[in-house]
Amino acid sequence: MKKEELKAALVNISGNENVFAPDRAEYYAYLFGDATMYRSRPDIVAYPESVEEIQQIIKFANENDIKVTPGAGLTGLSGGAVCEGGILLNPSRLRKVLNVDTISRTVVVEPGMSCADLNRHLAKYGMIVPVAPASHEISTIGANIAEASGGTWGMSKGTFKNYLLSLKVIDGQGTLIETGKACPKQSTGPDLTALFLGSEGTMGVITELTLRCDLLPEDLWTIRVSFSDESVLQKIHEGIAAEKIPLYSFEYMDDKMMHCMGKENMLLLLQTAGSPMDAKKDADKVVSILKKLNPGELKYTNDPKEADELYTERRSCLGALAKADKTKPVIIQFDPVLPLNKFAAGVDKMRELAARENLELIIYGHAGDGNLHPSFIVANDTEQKLKAKKVIREFDEWVESEGGCYSGEHAVGFFLGRDQGEMRKTAPYLRTIKTAFDPAGILNPGKVVDIKEPSIELEPVLDRFQEIGEICGLCAKCHLCKNDSPKFAESPMEHNTIRGRVSMIDAAARGWVHFAAIEPFVEEMKPWTENMNCPTYIKEEMPRLIELSLEAAS
Repeated sequence: MKKEELKAALVNISGNENVFAPDRAEYYAYLFGDATMYRSRPDIVAYPESVEEIQQIIKFANENDIKVTPGAGLTGLSGGAVCEGGILLNPSRLRKVLNVDTISRTVVVEPGMSCADLNRHLAKYGMIVPVAPASHEISTIGANIAEASGGTWGMSKGTFKNYLLSLKVIDGQGTLIETGKACPKQSTGPDLTALFLGSEGTMGVITELTLRCDLLPEDLWTIRVSFSDESVLQKIHEGIAAEKIPLYSFEYMDDKMMHCMGKENMLLLLQTAGSPMDAKKDADKVVSILKKLNPGELKYTNDPKEADELYTERRSCLGALAKADKTKPVIIQFDPVLPLNKFAAGVDKMRELAARENLELIIYGHAGDGNLHPSFIVANDTEQKLKAKKVIREFDEWVESEGGCYSGEHAVGFFLGRDQGEMRKTAPYLRTIKTAFDPAGILNPGKVVDIKEPSIELEPVLDRFQEIGEICGLCAKCHLCKNDSPKFAESPMEHNTIRGRVSMIDAAARGWVHFAAIEPFVEEMKPWTENMNCPTYIKEEMPRLIELSLEAAS
Protein backbone atom coordinates (compact mmCIF):
# COMPACT_ATOMS: atom_id res chain seq x y z
CA MET A 1 0.00 0.00 0.00
CA LYS A 2 1.22 3.48 -0.84
CA LYS A 3 2.00 5.70 2.14
CA GLU A 4 -0.43 8.33 0.87
CA GLU A 5 -3.23 5.75 0.98
CA LEU A 6 -2.23 4.65 4.48
CA LYS A 7 -2.29 8.23 5.71
CA ALA A 8 -5.67 8.92 4.10
CA ALA A 9 -7.16 5.83 5.76
CA LEU A 10 -5.89 6.77 9.23
CA VAL A 11 -6.94 10.40 8.85
CA ASN A 12 -10.40 9.15 7.97
CA ILE A 13 -10.48 7.17 11.21
CA SER A 14 -8.78 9.49 13.74
CA GLY A 15 -8.68 12.93 12.09
CA ASN A 16 -5.83 14.85 10.53
CA GLU A 17 -4.82 16.45 13.84
CA ASN A 18 -4.09 13.01 15.32
CA VAL A 19 -2.08 11.45 12.49
CA PHE A 20 1.56 12.25 11.74
CA ALA A 21 3.53 11.21 8.67
CA PRO A 22 6.97 12.40 7.48
CA ASP A 23 5.35 15.30 5.63
CA ARG A 24 4.57 16.88 9.02
CA ALA A 25 7.23 18.28 11.36
CA GLU A 26 5.63 16.61 14.38
CA TYR A 27 6.50 13.19 13.00
CA TYR A 28 10.19 13.69 13.77
CA ALA A 29 9.48 13.80 17.52
CA TYR A 30 8.94 10.04 17.37
CA LEU A 31 12.33 8.94 16.08
CA PHE A 32 14.02 8.68 19.50
CA GLY A 33 11.79 5.64 20.06
CA ASP A 34 12.32 4.94 23.76
CA ALA A 35 15.10 5.14 26.34
CA THR A 36 17.35 2.59 24.59
CA MET A 37 20.13 3.18 22.06
CA TYR A 38 17.82 2.23 19.19
CA ARG A 39 15.82 4.63 17.01
CA SER A 40 12.31 4.39 15.56
CA ARG A 41 11.24 4.98 11.98
CA PRO A 42 7.49 4.34 11.66
CA ASP A 43 5.71 5.06 8.39
CA ILE A 44 3.05 6.91 10.33
CA VAL A 45 1.98 7.75 13.91
CA ALA A 46 -1.67 7.61 15.02
CA TYR A 47 -3.37 8.71 18.24
CA PRO A 48 -6.85 7.15 18.30
CA GLU A 49 -9.38 8.72 20.64
CA SER A 50 -11.53 5.69 21.40
CA VAL A 51 -11.66 1.91 21.54
CA GLU A 52 -13.70 1.95 18.34
CA GLU A 53 -10.97 3.89 16.51
CA ILE A 54 -8.32 1.42 17.68
CA GLN A 55 -10.47 -1.43 16.36
CA GLN A 56 -10.84 0.28 13.00
CA ILE A 57 -7.10 0.84 12.71
CA ILE A 58 -6.27 -2.79 13.60
CA LYS A 59 -8.88 -4.15 11.19
CA PHE A 60 -7.54 -1.95 8.41
CA ALA A 61 -3.95 -2.99 9.16
CA ASN A 62 -4.91 -6.67 9.26
CA GLU A 63 -6.71 -6.48 5.91
CA ASN A 64 -3.76 -4.71 4.29
CA ASP A 65 -0.86 -6.56 5.96
CA ILE A 66 0.49 -3.45 7.72
CA LYS A 67 2.39 -3.93 10.96
CA VAL A 68 1.26 -2.09 14.08
CA THR A 69 3.51 -1.22 17.01
CA PRO A 70 1.60 -0.13 20.15
CA GLY A 71 3.50 2.46 22.16
CA ALA A 72 2.26 4.94 24.76
CA GLY A 73 4.67 6.60 27.20
CA LEU A 74 7.70 5.66 25.05
CA THR A 75 9.90 5.26 28.14
CA GLY A 76 10.70 1.55 27.72
CA LEU A 77 14.13 0.01 28.14
CA SER A 78 13.83 -3.05 25.89
CA GLY A 79 12.83 -1.52 22.56
CA GLY A 80 9.24 -2.73 22.83
CA ALA A 81 7.83 0.43 21.21
CA VAL A 82 10.64 0.97 18.70
CA CYS A 83 9.37 0.33 15.19
CA GLU A 84 10.68 0.13 11.66
CA GLY A 85 7.89 0.98 9.27
CA GLY A 86 4.18 0.46 9.76
CA ILE A 87 1.93 2.24 12.23
CA LEU A 88 3.03 3.49 15.65
CA LEU A 89 -0.30 3.33 17.48
CA ASN A 90 -0.36 5.43 20.64
CA PRO A 91 -3.36 5.05 23.00
CA SER A 92 -2.25 7.85 25.37
CA ARG A 93 -5.44 9.86 24.78
CA LEU A 94 -7.38 7.13 26.57
CA ARG A 95 -6.43 8.15 30.11
CA LYS A 96 -9.48 8.18 32.37
CA VAL A 97 -10.36 6.34 35.57
CA LEU A 98 -13.62 4.64 34.66
CA ASN A 99 -14.64 3.24 38.05
CA VAL A 100 -13.46 2.94 41.65
CA ASP A 101 -15.11 0.33 43.87
CA THR A 102 -14.22 0.93 47.52
CA ILE A 103 -16.05 -2.19 48.71
CA SER A 104 -14.26 -4.72 46.50
CA ARG A 105 -11.21 -2.40 46.36
CA THR A 106 -10.85 -2.40 42.59
CA VAL A 107 -10.26 0.24 39.96
CA VAL A 108 -11.02 0.28 36.23
CA VAL A 109 -8.72 2.53 34.22
CA GLU A 110 -7.83 3.30 30.61
CA PRO A 111 -4.30 2.48 29.39
CA GLY A 112 -2.99 6.02 28.80
CA MET A 113 -3.05 7.20 32.43
CA SER A 114 0.23 7.21 34.36
CA CYS A 115 0.66 5.00 37.40
CA ALA A 116 1.33 8.11 39.51
CA ASP A 117 -1.87 9.84 38.39
CA LEU A 118 -3.84 6.67 39.06
CA ASN A 119 -2.47 6.43 42.60
CA ARG A 120 -3.11 10.12 43.24
CA HIS A 121 -6.72 9.49 42.26
CA LEU A 122 -6.96 6.37 44.44
CA ALA A 123 -5.46 8.22 47.44
CA LYS A 124 -8.74 10.15 47.71
CA TYR A 125 -10.30 6.81 48.65
CA GLY A 126 -7.45 5.72 50.93
CA MET A 127 -6.28 3.15 48.37
CA ILE A 128 -3.25 2.44 46.21
CA VAL A 129 -1.99 0.05 43.53
CA PRO A 130 1.38 -0.46 45.25
CA VAL A 131 3.51 -1.00 42.16
CA ALA A 132 5.56 2.10 41.46
CA PRO A 133 8.09 1.95 38.63
CA ALA A 134 10.72 4.68 38.84
CA SER A 135 9.03 5.97 35.68
CA HIS A 136 5.59 6.09 37.35
CA GLU A 137 5.17 9.83 36.64
CA ILE A 138 5.89 9.45 32.92
CA SER A 139 5.09 5.89 31.81
CA THR A 140 1.53 4.69 31.25
CA ILE A 141 -0.39 2.01 33.10
CA GLY A 142 -1.22 0.06 29.91
CA ALA A 143 2.43 -0.08 28.92
CA ASN A 144 3.37 -1.03 32.50
CA ILE A 145 1.17 -4.10 32.09
CA ALA A 146 2.39 -4.85 28.57
CA GLU A 147 6.01 -4.65 29.77
CA ALA A 148 5.34 -6.54 33.05
CA SER A 149 6.80 -3.63 34.99
CA GLY A 150 7.72 -3.72 38.64
CA GLY A 151 8.96 -1.04 40.99
CA THR A 152 10.46 -0.05 44.29
CA TRP A 153 7.93 -2.00 46.38
CA GLY A 154 8.46 -5.25 44.50
CA MET A 155 10.02 -7.11 47.42
CA SER A 156 6.88 -6.72 49.52
CA LYS A 157 4.09 -6.16 47.02
CA GLY A 158 5.28 -7.95 43.91
CA THR A 159 4.64 -6.58 40.44
CA PHE A 160 1.53 -5.74 38.44
CA LYS A 161 0.76 -9.44 38.03
CA ASN A 162 -0.22 -9.47 41.71
CA TYR A 163 -2.85 -6.77 41.14
CA LEU A 164 -4.12 -7.33 37.60
CA LEU A 165 -7.60 -8.90 37.57
CA SER A 166 -8.85 -8.42 34.03
CA LEU A 167 -8.20 -6.68 30.71
CA LYS A 168 -10.04 -5.58 27.64
CA VAL A 169 -7.84 -6.12 24.61
CA ILE A 170 -8.16 -5.71 20.85
CA ASP A 171 -6.51 -8.65 19.11
CA GLY A 172 -4.70 -8.70 15.76
CA GLN A 173 -7.97 -9.01 13.84
CA GLY A 174 -9.64 -6.06 15.55
CA THR A 175 -11.81 -8.12 17.89
CA LEU A 176 -12.41 -6.72 21.37
CA ILE A 177 -12.09 -9.40 24.05
CA GLU A 178 -12.43 -9.42 27.82
CA THR A 179 -9.89 -11.70 29.48
CA GLY A 180 -11.66 -12.20 32.80
CA LYS A 181 -13.82 -10.59 35.47
CA ALA A 182 -13.03 -8.26 38.34
CA CYS A 183 -12.94 -11.09 40.85
CA PRO A 184 -10.03 -12.24 43.01
CA LYS A 185 -11.03 -15.85 42.29
CA GLN A 186 -11.59 -17.12 38.75
CA SER A 187 -11.53 -20.82 37.87
CA THR A 188 -12.98 -20.74 34.38
CA GLY A 189 -10.07 -22.15 32.42
CA PRO A 190 -6.51 -20.98 31.70
CA ASP A 191 -5.74 -17.44 32.82
CA LEU A 192 -5.96 -15.38 29.62
CA THR A 193 -5.26 -12.17 31.54
CA ALA A 194 -1.81 -13.40 32.49
CA LEU A 195 -0.97 -14.09 28.83
CA PHE A 196 -1.03 -10.38 28.08
CA LEU A 197 1.16 -9.45 31.03
CA GLY A 198 4.57 -8.89 29.44
CA SER A 199 3.28 -9.58 25.92
CA GLU A 200 4.48 -6.12 24.77
CA GLY A 201 1.65 -5.57 22.30
CA THR A 202 2.51 -8.68 20.31
CA MET A 203 -0.93 -10.26 20.81
CA GLY A 204 -3.24 -7.30 21.33
CA VAL A 205 -3.68 -3.66 22.28
CA ILE A 206 -4.84 -3.09 25.86
CA THR A 207 -7.81 -0.71 26.06
CA GLU A 208 -9.00 -1.18 29.66
CA LEU A 209 -7.56 -2.59 32.89
CA THR A 210 -9.16 -3.73 36.13
CA LEU A 211 -6.76 -3.77 39.07
CA ARG A 212 -7.02 -4.84 42.67
CA CYS A 213 -6.06 -2.12 45.17
CA ASP A 214 -4.53 -2.14 48.64
CA LEU A 215 -5.34 0.23 51.43
CA LEU A 216 -2.73 2.92 51.94
CA PRO A 217 -0.36 1.95 54.76
CA GLU A 218 -1.12 3.75 58.00
CA ASP A 219 2.52 4.65 58.49
CA LEU A 220 5.66 4.50 56.36
CA TRP A 221 9.24 4.91 57.56
CA THR A 222 12.05 5.71 55.12
CA ILE A 223 15.69 5.08 56.03
CA ARG A 224 18.57 6.55 54.06
CA VAL A 225 22.06 5.21 54.71
CA SER A 226 25.45 5.32 52.97
CA PHE A 227 28.44 2.98 53.15
CA SER A 228 31.90 3.06 51.63
CA ASP A 229 32.12 -0.75 51.47
CA GLU A 230 29.73 -2.75 49.26
CA SER A 231 30.30 -5.96 51.19
CA VAL A 232 27.73 -4.80 53.76
CA LEU A 233 24.93 -5.54 51.27
CA GLN A 234 25.02 -9.27 51.91
CA LYS A 235 25.25 -8.68 55.67
CA ILE A 236 22.17 -6.44 55.57
CA HIS A 237 20.20 -9.09 53.66
CA GLU A 238 21.23 -11.72 56.18
CA GLY A 239 20.44 -9.47 59.15
CA ILE A 240 16.97 -8.60 57.89
CA ALA A 241 16.23 -12.28 57.25
CA ALA A 242 17.47 -13.26 60.72
CA GLU A 243 15.34 -10.61 62.42
CA LYS A 244 12.32 -11.49 60.22
CA ILE A 245 11.74 -7.86 59.28
CA PRO A 246 9.02 -7.41 56.62
CA LEU A 247 10.69 -4.63 54.62
CA TYR A 248 8.45 -2.57 52.34
CA SER A 249 11.30 -1.68 49.97
CA PHE A 250 15.10 -1.77 49.72
CA GLU A 251 16.88 0.28 47.01
CA TYR A 252 20.57 0.42 46.11
CA MET A 253 22.82 2.88 44.24
CA ASP A 254 26.54 2.13 43.98
CA ASP A 255 29.24 4.73 44.57
CA LYS A 256 29.66 5.42 40.84
CA MET A 257 25.94 6.16 40.59
CA MET A 258 26.24 8.62 43.45
CA HIS A 259 29.27 10.26 41.84
CA CYS A 260 27.00 11.09 38.87
CA MET A 261 24.98 13.16 41.34
CA GLY A 262 27.99 14.82 42.91
CA LYS A 263 28.01 12.65 46.04
CA GLU A 264 30.19 9.94 47.57
CA ASN A 265 29.67 6.36 48.72
CA MET A 266 27.03 3.76 48.03
CA LEU A 267 23.50 4.81 49.03
CA LEU A 268 20.76 2.53 50.35
CA LEU A 269 17.09 3.37 50.89
CA LEU A 270 14.95 1.07 53.04
CA GLN A 271 11.29 1.35 54.03
CA THR A 272 9.00 -0.26 56.60
CA ALA A 273 5.22 0.07 56.56
CA GLY A 274 2.11 -0.91 58.51
CA SER A 275 0.44 0.31 61.65
CA PRO A 276 2.24 3.19 63.41
CA MET A 277 3.50 0.80 66.07
CA ASP A 278 4.66 -1.97 63.70
CA ALA A 279 6.24 0.35 61.11
CA LYS A 280 8.26 2.16 63.78
CA LYS A 281 9.28 -1.08 65.52
CA ASP A 282 10.54 -2.57 62.24
CA ALA A 283 12.33 0.67 61.32
CA ASP A 284 14.14 0.62 64.67
CA LYS A 285 15.26 -2.97 64.02
CA VAL A 286 16.62 -2.00 60.60
CA VAL A 287 18.45 1.01 62.01
CA SER A 288 19.99 -1.20 64.70
CA ILE A 289 21.34 -3.58 62.03
CA LEU A 290 22.73 -0.69 59.98
CA LYS A 291 24.44 1.02 62.93
CA LYS A 292 26.46 -2.12 63.67
CA LEU A 293 27.96 -1.88 60.15
CA ASN A 294 29.48 1.60 60.66
CA PRO A 295 27.46 3.66 58.19
CA GLY A 296 28.31 7.13 56.94
CA GLU A 297 25.09 9.09 56.50
CA LEU A 298 22.07 7.69 58.36
CA LYS A 299 18.68 9.42 58.34
CA TYR A 300 15.17 8.11 58.85
CA THR A 301 11.72 9.66 58.97
CA ASN A 302 8.00 8.99 58.63
CA ASP A 303 7.27 12.51 57.41
CA PRO A 304 6.02 12.13 53.78
CA LYS A 305 7.68 15.33 52.57
CA GLU A 306 11.04 14.49 54.15
CA ALA A 307 10.81 10.92 52.85
CA ASP A 308 10.22 12.24 49.34
CA GLU A 309 13.40 14.31 49.64
CA LEU A 310 15.37 11.26 50.82
CA TYR A 311 14.30 9.47 47.62
CA THR A 312 15.27 12.30 45.23
CA GLU A 313 18.33 10.64 43.70
CA ARG A 314 16.65 7.27 43.18
CA ARG A 315 14.04 8.76 40.85
CA SER A 316 16.74 10.41 38.73
CA CYS A 317 19.07 7.43 38.31
CA LEU A 318 18.48 6.64 34.64
CA GLY A 319 19.04 10.20 33.46
CA ALA A 320 21.88 10.85 35.90
CA LEU A 321 23.88 8.03 34.30
CA ALA A 322 24.50 10.45 31.45
CA LYS A 323 26.61 12.54 33.80
CA ALA A 324 29.11 9.75 34.42
CA ASP A 325 31.29 10.87 31.52
CA LYS A 326 30.46 13.53 28.93
CA THR A 327 32.41 11.58 26.32
CA LYS A 328 30.26 8.46 26.95
CA PRO A 329 26.66 9.54 26.35
CA VAL A 330 25.24 6.09 25.45
CA ILE A 331 23.57 4.14 28.27
CA ILE A 332 23.10 0.38 27.81
CA GLN A 333 21.14 -0.94 30.75
CA PHE A 334 20.16 -4.49 31.61
CA ASP A 335 17.78 -5.86 34.19
CA PRO A 336 18.80 -9.13 35.92
CA VAL A 337 17.22 -10.62 39.03
CA LEU A 338 19.78 -12.20 41.36
CA PRO A 339 18.83 -14.85 43.92
CA LEU A 340 19.31 -13.04 47.23
CA ASN A 341 21.75 -15.65 48.48
CA LYS A 342 23.84 -14.91 45.35
CA PHE A 343 23.46 -11.13 45.53
CA ALA A 344 27.07 -10.27 46.34
CA ALA A 345 28.37 -12.94 43.93
CA GLY A 346 26.22 -11.51 41.14
CA VAL A 347 27.45 -7.98 41.67
CA ASP A 348 31.05 -9.25 41.69
CA LYS A 349 30.45 -11.22 38.48
CA MET A 350 29.11 -8.15 36.69
CA ARG A 351 32.09 -6.08 37.72
CA GLU A 352 34.50 -8.86 36.73
CA LEU A 353 33.04 -9.09 33.19
CA ALA A 354 33.01 -5.31 32.78
CA ALA A 355 36.65 -5.01 33.91
CA ARG A 356 37.69 -7.78 31.54
CA GLU A 357 36.34 -5.79 28.58
CA ASN A 358 37.47 -2.42 29.98
CA LEU A 359 33.88 -1.16 30.15
CA GLU A 360 32.53 1.33 32.68
CA LEU A 361 29.72 -0.21 34.73
CA ILE A 362 27.35 1.52 37.14
CA ILE A 363 24.86 -0.47 39.23
CA TYR A 364 21.65 0.53 40.95
CA GLY A 365 18.24 -1.02 41.49
CA HIS A 366 16.02 -2.99 43.82
CA ALA A 367 18.27 -4.70 46.34
CA GLY A 368 15.30 -6.08 48.27
CA ASP A 369 14.18 -8.44 45.51
CA GLY A 370 17.54 -8.81 43.76
CA ASN A 371 16.41 -6.95 40.62
CA LEU A 372 19.29 -4.66 39.64
CA HIS A 373 19.80 -2.28 36.72
CA PRO A 374 23.49 -2.52 35.79
CA SER A 375 24.31 0.07 33.15
CA PHE A 376 27.23 0.36 30.77
CA ILE A 377 28.34 3.89 29.89
CA VAL A 378 29.96 3.91 26.46
CA ALA A 379 30.98 6.30 23.71
CA ASN A 380 28.70 6.63 20.71
CA ASP A 381 30.76 3.96 19.01
CA THR A 382 29.50 0.74 17.43
CA GLU A 383 32.42 -1.34 18.68
CA GLN A 384 31.81 -0.27 22.29
CA LYS A 385 28.07 -0.97 22.00
CA LEU A 386 28.71 -4.46 20.63
CA LYS A 387 31.24 -5.15 23.40
CA ALA A 388 28.61 -4.21 26.01
CA LYS A 389 26.09 -6.47 24.27
CA LYS A 390 28.53 -9.39 24.43
CA VAL A 391 29.07 -8.92 28.18
CA ILE A 392 25.36 -8.63 28.89
CA ARG A 393 24.57 -11.82 26.99
CA GLU A 394 27.33 -13.59 28.92
CA PHE A 395 25.91 -12.39 32.23
CA ASP A 396 22.39 -13.43 31.10
CA GLU A 397 23.63 -17.00 30.83
CA TRP A 398 25.39 -16.82 34.21
CA VAL A 399 22.40 -15.47 36.12
CA GLU A 400 19.99 -17.99 34.56
CA SER A 401 22.37 -20.84 35.44
CA GLU A 402 22.43 -19.60 39.05
CA GLY A 403 18.65 -19.67 39.38
CA GLY A 404 18.06 -15.99 38.58
CA CYS A 405 16.35 -14.27 35.68
CA TYR A 406 17.81 -12.07 32.95
CA SER A 407 14.97 -9.50 33.00
CA GLY A 408 12.93 -8.57 36.04
CA GLU A 409 10.77 -5.65 34.92
CA HIS A 410 12.10 -4.11 31.68
CA ALA A 411 10.70 -6.88 29.46
CA VAL A 412 12.33 -8.43 26.40
CA GLY A 413 11.38 -6.46 23.28
CA PHE A 414 14.23 -7.12 20.88
CA PHE A 415 16.87 -5.71 23.22
CA LEU A 416 20.29 -7.13 22.36
CA GLY A 417 18.74 -9.95 20.34
CA ARG A 418 17.54 -11.90 23.38
CA ASP A 419 15.37 -14.38 21.49
CA GLN A 420 13.28 -16.68 23.69
CA GLY A 421 14.16 -19.61 21.44
CA GLU A 422 17.79 -19.18 22.38
CA MET A 423 17.50 -17.98 25.97
CA ARG A 424 14.74 -20.20 27.35
CA LYS A 425 13.62 -22.64 24.63
CA THR A 426 10.02 -21.38 24.92
CA ALA A 427 9.72 -19.89 21.44
CA PRO A 428 7.53 -22.66 19.90
CA TYR A 429 4.88 -22.24 22.59
CA LEU A 430 4.92 -18.44 22.51
CA ARG A 431 4.79 -18.42 18.72
CA THR A 432 1.68 -20.63 18.73
CA ILE A 433 -0.04 -18.48 21.35
CA LYS A 434 0.71 -15.30 19.39
CA THR A 435 -0.68 -16.82 16.21
CA ALA A 436 -3.97 -17.56 17.97
CA PHE A 437 -4.46 -13.87 18.78
CA ASP A 438 -2.69 -12.38 15.76
CA PRO A 439 -2.91 -14.81 12.80
CA ALA A 440 -1.45 -12.37 10.28
CA GLY A 441 1.43 -11.44 12.57
CA ILE A 442 0.88 -7.67 12.26
CA LEU A 443 1.21 -6.79 15.96
CA ASN A 444 4.68 -5.67 17.03
CA PRO A 445 6.56 -8.25 14.96
CA GLY A 446 10.18 -8.96 15.80
CA LYS A 447 9.65 -8.58 19.54
CA VAL A 448 9.79 -11.16 22.38
CA VAL A 449 9.98 -14.13 20.01
CA ASP A 450 11.48 -14.43 16.50
CA ILE A 451 13.36 -11.29 17.41
CA LYS A 452 14.64 -8.92 14.75
CA GLU A 453 17.12 -6.51 16.29
CA PRO A 454 17.43 -3.32 14.22
CA SER A 455 20.73 -1.72 13.34
CA ILE A 456 22.38 0.51 15.91
CA GLU A 457 24.02 2.50 13.10
CA LEU A 458 22.74 6.05 12.52
CA GLU A 459 22.98 8.34 9.55
CA PRO A 460 25.60 10.95 10.49
CA VAL A 461 24.91 14.51 11.55
CA LEU A 462 25.56 16.95 8.70
CA ASP A 463 28.93 18.69 8.96
CA ARG A 464 27.48 22.17 9.42
CA PHE A 465 25.31 20.99 12.33
CA GLN A 466 27.97 19.13 14.31
CA GLU A 467 27.55 21.23 17.47
CA ILE A 468 23.79 20.74 17.39
CA GLY A 469 24.27 17.00 17.00
CA GLU A 470 26.70 16.83 19.90
CA ILE A 471 24.27 18.61 22.22
CA CYS A 472 21.37 16.35 21.16
CA GLY A 473 23.67 13.39 21.92
CA LEU A 474 23.74 14.45 25.58
CA CYS A 475 20.05 13.56 25.96
CA ALA A 476 19.66 10.22 27.78
CA LYS A 477 16.09 9.90 26.46
CA CYS A 478 14.99 9.17 30.05
CA HIS A 479 11.95 11.45 29.56
CA LEU A 480 12.02 12.89 33.10
CA CYS A 481 11.32 16.24 31.41
CA LYS A 482 8.04 14.90 30.02
CA ASN A 483 5.73 16.70 32.43
CA ASP A 484 7.54 20.05 32.15
CA SER A 485 5.51 20.98 29.08
CA PRO A 486 2.11 22.56 29.79
CA LYS A 487 1.11 21.64 26.26
CA PHE A 488 1.66 17.93 26.98
CA ALA A 489 -0.73 18.17 29.94
CA GLU A 490 -3.41 19.42 27.53
CA SER A 491 -2.59 17.04 24.70
CA PRO A 492 -0.51 13.96 25.69
CA MET A 493 1.45 13.58 22.48
CA GLU A 494 5.20 13.05 22.14
CA HIS A 495 5.72 16.14 19.98
CA ASN A 496 4.42 18.21 22.89
CA THR A 497 7.32 17.13 25.12
CA ILE A 498 10.86 18.49 25.46
CA ARG A 499 12.37 15.14 24.53
CA GLY A 500 10.15 14.98 21.47
CA ARG A 501 11.40 18.38 20.37
CA VAL A 502 15.02 17.40 20.96
CA SER A 503 14.31 14.45 18.68
CA MET A 504 13.00 16.89 16.06
CA ILE A 505 16.20 18.96 16.31
CA ASP A 506 18.33 15.82 16.08
CA ALA A 507 16.46 14.77 12.94
CA ALA A 508 17.02 18.20 11.38
CA ALA A 509 20.75 17.99 12.18
CA ARG A 510 20.84 14.74 10.20
CA GLY A 511 19.03 16.28 7.25
CA TRP A 512 15.77 14.37 7.66
CA VAL A 513 13.67 17.53 8.07
CA HIS A 514 14.41 21.21 7.50
CA PHE A 515 15.08 23.41 10.54
CA ALA A 516 12.59 25.92 9.13
CA ALA A 517 9.83 23.31 9.45
CA ILE A 518 10.49 22.74 13.16
CA GLU A 519 11.24 26.39 14.03
CA PRO A 520 7.84 27.10 15.68
CA PHE A 521 8.20 24.02 17.89
CA VAL A 522 11.72 24.98 18.98
CA GLU A 523 10.66 28.55 19.74
CA GLU A 524 7.64 27.38 21.72
CA MET A 525 9.63 25.14 24.07
CA LYS A 526 11.92 27.91 25.35
CA PRO A 527 10.02 28.51 28.63
CA TRP A 528 9.55 24.76 29.21
CA THR A 529 13.31 24.23 29.51
CA GLU A 530 14.07 26.96 32.05
CA ASN A 531 13.47 24.71 35.07
CA MET A 532 13.14 21.35 33.38
CA ASN A 533 13.49 18.14 35.38
CA CYS A 534 16.69 16.84 33.80
CA PRO A 535 19.69 15.24 35.54
CA THR A 536 21.87 15.17 32.39
CA TYR A 537 24.37 17.53 30.77
CA ILE A 538 21.86 18.62 28.14
CA LYS A 539 19.97 20.71 30.71
CA GLU A 540 22.66 23.40 30.87
CA GLU A 541 23.07 23.27 27.08
CA MET A 542 19.38 23.76 26.21
CA PRO A 543 19.63 27.57 25.70
CA ARG A 544 22.52 27.02 23.29
CA LEU A 545 20.68 24.21 21.48
CA ILE A 546 17.63 26.39 20.97
CA GLU A 547 19.76 29.31 19.82
CA LEU A 548 21.66 27.22 17.26
CA SER A 549 18.47 25.58 15.99
CA LEU A 550 16.75 28.92 15.44
CA GLU A 551 19.84 30.25 13.66
CA ALA A 552 19.79 27.19 11.38
CA ALA A 553 16.15 27.87 10.59
CA SER A 554 16.72 31.47 9.54
